[in-house]
Amino acid sequence: MIDIVALQFVAGAGGRGRVSFCRSKYILKGGPDGGTGGSGGSIILRAERSQSTLKRYSGIKTISAESGKDGGAKNCTGASAKDIIVSVPVGTNVWQISENKVAQRRRLANGLRKKNSSKAVEREAFVLEREGAAIPVREPDVAEVPKHLTTKVLADVSLATSGYKLIASLAESGQEIVICQGGFGGRGNEQFKSSRETTPLRAEYGTPGEERWLVLEQQLLADIGLIGLPNVGKSTLLSVLTQATPAIGSYPFTTLEPQLGVLSQDDQSQEVVVADIPGLIAGASKGKGLGFSFLRHVRHCRGLVFVLSVPDEFLIRSVSEQITALHEQFLLIRKELSAYDVSLTEKKMVVCITKRDLYSPELLTALEKEVIAHQSPILVSAATHDGLQLLHQACLRLANY
Repeated sequence: MIDIVALQFVAGAGGRGRVSFCRSKYILKGGPDGGTGGSGGSIILRAERSQSTLKRYSGIKTISAESGKDGGAKNCTGASAKDIIVSVPVGTNVWQISENKVAQRRRLANGLRKKNSSKAVEREAFVLEREGAAIPVREPDVAEVPKHLTTKVLADVSLATSGYKLIASLAESGQEIVICQGGFGGRGNEQFKSSRETTPLRAEYGTPGEERWLVLEQQLLADIGLIGLPNVGKSTLLSVLTQATPAIGSYPFTTLEPQLGVLSQDDQSQEVVVADIPGLIAGASKGKGLGFSFLRHVRHCRGLVFVLSVPDEFLIRSVSEQITALHEQFLLIRKELSAYDVSLTEKKMVVCITKRDLYSPELLTALEKEVIAHQSPILVSAATHDGLQLLHQACLRLANY
């Protein structure tokens, strides 16, 4: 699943105003009639439930809108460019890497909640020696190009600690944000005429369009996250708790991308979405294994279910060693969550121990008296469905907390 991409967004610049004079056959001394340039196209991000991943933007480097057309003679206004709608999945975070000057001014003034008015934008005029002369070139307003920015690099870092700015979160279907506003058209020389200046050779450049380098990060909008080491039974647990059909295998890292399922409720009052997050390993907070690809999706879960199981090689060992192994699993998971983002350890949680049908009566008796993270763990078996009702109720309580 492609859930993170880096893109350059470039709105269209406004068209230039025209310097021209009326040259009609029956008008002896025609005055200035240069028209105004058209507005450039804006780029709008829109969250849509029809989009499930960011795959459509993989391999794309730039999304740009067209510029407005220059003003024409006979007071003709240049055509304005169309806005571009960029559809993204619901739950997309927008991180900014760099922006040009005109984009910075709007962000500081309006926080990107609305467009700038034409009066709030700085304009720049130019003067020609004569009608038809070449228009002076002005210095471009561009955003700084980031170095060595690839999808692989982004997948291996924590965006929150990389110096990027979170400028928007599109959490609802239909939510929109004008991420890059198009420029305004410059005035033609007809608008500069006066009693003192009857034949102006002045007009305006169109204002630059906003330009931004952004990272789009898709966040899973799940209520409950199942987290644990590889091969502890998270996928199997998801399949019996919900109607999801994740890949299931007796080997580590069967799940390479998050899987979602909906927890059923008798009154159907609310959908509770459960996510099977790919297994983490020691060092995940530093990018090892699936690393940040795993930890990024935990951030928006309301509650977490720590899924533990006794490793196969411990099944023939003593009860005390088996319980110690479970405690070490829990501490490892908690340590990696804390190292990535300490706020993750503050989420409400439930401890679940799977594969109870494989455990000895002595171990089951000991686990019923055991306390992990100040609570009694829920013992379940996906094979026999023992304990699933207790876990189901615990998940509903977490989601409604």
